[in-house]
Amino acid sequence: MEGKKYSVIDIETTGGQREGHKIIEIAIINLDGVEVVEKFSTLINPEKNIPWGITRLTGITNEMVVNAPKFYEVAKKIVELTENRIFIAHNVFFDYNFIKREFRELGYTFNREKICSVRMARKYLPGHDSYSLGKVCADLGIKIDGRHRAMGDALATVELLKIIWSKTNQEETHDFVKSTARKISLPTNLDFELYENAPETYGVYYFYDDQKRLLYVGKSNNIKKRLASHFRAEIKRRKDAELRAKIADISYELMGNELASLLYECSEIKKNHTPFNRSLNRRRFPYCIKLIKNEEGYFEEKVCSASNLEGQELLFTSRKAAKKKIDSVYRTLVGHETDSLHFNDAREKLKKTLGQENYNVMFYRQLRNNIDYPPNFYVKLAGRKRGEDCIIKVKEFRPKTIEYVSKSGDIQKFKLYSDEDLKNLFFNYLNKYKIKYFID
Repeated sequence: MEGKKYSVIDIETTGGQREGHKIIEIAIINLDGVEVVEKFSTLINPEKNIPWGITRLTGITNEMVVNAPKFYEVAKKIVELTENRIFIAHNVFFDYNFIKREFRELGYTFNREKICSVRMARKYLPGHDSYSLGKVCADLGIKIDGRHRAMGDALATVELLKIIWSKTNQEETHDFVKSTARKISLPTNLDFELYENAPETYGVYYFYDDQKRLLYVGKSNNIKKRLASHFRAEIKRRKDAELRAKIADISYELMGNELASLLYECSEIKKNHTPFNRSLNRRRFPYCIKLIKNEEGYFEEKVCSASNLEGQELLFTSRKAAKKKIDSVYRTLVGHETDSLHFNDAREKLKKTLGQENYNVMFYRQLRNNIDYPPNFYVKLAGRKRGEDCIIKVKEFRPKTIEYVSKSGDIQKFKLYSDEDLKNLFFNYLNKYKIKYFID
């Protein structure tokens, strides 16, 4: 394996999801070929509580990390150790993306070529019931001294790699890595560096042609991954291929969270009338449910065109979706087990039991998912970096601005082109994820 340099890495974290969790231990073993040339490991203070379940699994306690360095204090060391080396881990995307996120919070883009030892083991060591590190190592007689500790697992991964490499060769291994990587076909006029250095985080991205004309606006929770889908070699739709051929430049606006990305994308498309966002330039929610009181004073619903809206009517992409919502409300009120034959009878019985006022209140609350909002409020979400808040402000039921507020009080403001589509996207998101709101 001469000539190839690797960093075999393992981390322990406060939880399995990158969002909201932090690294508590890292180990790096550098290989030149198959020879170990350097080792490094350290506990890391995550600046948050380590859950009991993680302590039970790893043995790492809050007391053990209280005096450990914080990630930013070892960041430079990690960069230096892994520079010009291939990043290898068992289930590499977990370790690699966790580390990338930690660097991203520091304002640094961490990029390394990757190899996954799980994928390699499945290809070159077939027949095992499980390829989890513990089980495949047990099958192969590899002793793990310190399971679920970073250095113990990293050392075991090195031994696993040696067995894999004994059954293949360097060239074959790297051909396999390339074949499993997603193939992309970059536009002729696009600089590779623009793609390679794209951020892997929440944001809005812009495509321009060679005359700097804006072609397309998109959003993603991982911009670089989304770009790869635009540039995939196997594009078949004529419109997608036409867009790819015209792209000569890319820019980005980092947003820090999914809701801000969603709103800003919609706003930018409406404002710029981009030629390749034709479907999103049209009204996304052309139908609504309006409540009308009958002669007895009971609410009755009506599905109609979403024009001349008067308040917080619920908007839908189709009549079918609106009617499905109404059916769901009624079935919740009268009981999902009620068969179609007796459905109307059950509804009329409910009206008589509750009375007009109580029925209307219950129907309205169920239709609104039990959530109502004041005309003016704001929500606070994660910003684009550590120590920054994202504030989305609402005036007269419409999201008007996205503001990023730093610890020092600096504010960056983005105004929103706020129409009914934007309003509905916003309230649908709040209802779906039960986002907490605040009143000024």
